[in-house]
Amino acid sequence: MILKRKYETTDRSLKVSEIIRKAVSEVLVRNEFPINPSFNFPLSVVNVEMNKDLKIAYVYVLTHEEINKDEIIERLKSCKKYISQEINKLVELKFIPKLVFRNDETVDQLNHINNLLNSEKFIKDNNVD
Repeated sequence: MILKRKYETTDRSLKVSEIIRKAVSEVLVRNEFPINPSFNFPLSVVNVEMNKDLKIAYVYVLTHEEINKDEIIERLKSCKKYISQEINKLVELKFIPKLVFRNDETVDQLNHINNLLNSEKFIKDNNVD
């Protein structure tokens, strides 16, 4: 039987995640990556979650470009070493956590909920005028 560990947030993990979020967003706003082609618009860091031992930072990013979401993550993975070096210059931590980039799905979820609320079936079932 496989048991999932609960995600626990401590004050320390919240502080470190906020420090990492600010540093990563500062690096991403500069948009000076050693990749070709570069991003047309800067990326936004929506959230950073730390694992229990603060060794891994899950960075949730969002862009306003019309690029495939997988391509964004692949571009960020290709310049992960550069981003970590820049974060190391900005942050004074004992160690810099490993960065794992993920797409932020909250906007897609909000659009889906909005579409459901505006659907004809919902309006008809709830007699909304």
